[in-house]
Amino acid sequence: MPLQPQLGLQKVCDIHDFFHPEIDHILRKELKSVPFGSRRAWEFAMIFRALQKKGKLHAEAEGLAMGAGTERLIYSIARHARRTVVTDLYTPDSGWVGVRTTNPKQLVMSRAPWRIDPARLDVLAMDMRDLKFPDDSFDFCWSTGAFEHIGDDEDFRRHFSEVHRVLRPGGVYAFTTAVVFGPETLRIPHNYYFHPAHLVNLLHESPLHAEPEFDCHVTDHLFNRPHIERFQDYGFPAGQQISKPVISFRRGALLAANVMVLTKDPERQKTRPAVIGFERSCSQLRRHAKSFTGHLWKSYQVLSPERAHDELAVQPQYFGAGKIAIDVRLGSGAPREVRFVVKSRRIDEFRDWRVECVISVAAGSAAPFIIEADDARIYQITVVKVPPALEDQILIRAKRLDGSAHAADAHTGERAASRRSLKERLKLLRDVFS
Repeated sequence: MPLQPQLGLQKVCDIHDFFHPEIDHILRKELKSVPFGSRRAWEFAMIFRALQKKGKLHAEAEGLAMGAGTERLIYSIARHARRTVVTDLYTPDSGWVGVRTTNPKQLVMSRAPWRIDPARLDVLAMDMRDLKFPDDSFDFCWSTGAFEHIGDDEDFRRHFSEVHRVLRPGGVYAFTTAVVFGPETLRIPHNYYFHPAHLVNLLHESPLHAEPEFDCHVTDHLFNRPHIERFQDYGFPAGQQISKPVISFRRGALLAANVMVLTKDPERQKTRPAVIGFERSCSQLRRHAKSFTGHLWKSYQVLSPERAHDELAVQPQYFGAGKIAIDVRLGSGAPREVRFVVKSRRIDEFRDWRVECVISVAAGSAAPFIIEADDARIYQITVVKVPPALEDQILIRAKRLDGSAHAADAHTGERAASRRSLKERLKLLRDVFS
């Protein structure tokens, strides 16, 4: 039997991790979950494992969770520590719907998947950039998929500084965020996807010490190939019950979860972590993403819009480069005519939407509209001023037209023109001899 490959503490998510004995044990026994349910389960397990291996989960330990909501990891860790303080933006008007509350502890206790001693948990409304605790208060800290939401580089630096302040010497901070397999960080406001070099720079600038390596290898495996997350965008809402992708193909970007492990060690000299495996993984994942895009849009794909005020909007789509046929069909109960707008933006820009076209579609129209898609852009289709009662009467589809399709369309057009010409000549002859 081959030896199990070594699993590092600081790495990106890989399907093989779910089958590692340590991760399988944590998922089943500590988190009481089914392995390979989602990327978030991997994040929980990797944080738990890092804190455990660093010796921080013990009967006298005190820990701090940041941006934790009601995540399952809270209840797993609370069983091992003397005291766990859980924080998030727990307010009645919070921007995060899941943490809107006037009683944070009641909310967290009400979501416990198993019995937890309430004396072990404190729950407080608090910003990750401004921790209201004395210096040297905790043995460990963690955050799961919250770091990327707190702002920009200055906010990240401030957060690391605060974590360093509240950790005791030798304390550990394990956190997860999102890595993009592309040329640079995608600086989406309050939702960054980090290029590894940018993330490592932030860590190295902080007073905390990261592990020596950041492993960005992604094994070439069928379950590591990038695909979409939101099946409901394509008329298949039950797809949300299927396991989420290990590598997400989200609006033209390739993303993976990653875990970082930092230590407070004032006496140690800073060393910048080495990023390994990133370029090879980028090349491999981009190749698979290109293939996936071709298969996704080879035939007409139904796009399910969502209501936004008086509009129906399709989630932004990545088509790759080439001609795209957009087909809007109106049912018998639809308005006689609807107007739809196609907008686009660059994958790496988030406010600069450009209107590509505004089209009116009449009932009975059978001709799709053709746009020339750019490989560096994503596209959104919006149908304007549609009453809620009529939205089920509008069907939106799209597909790519490759070279052979262009040729077939052109040939069909030539034959149609030839038939029209023949009909016109016959009509002329009938007119002459009648």
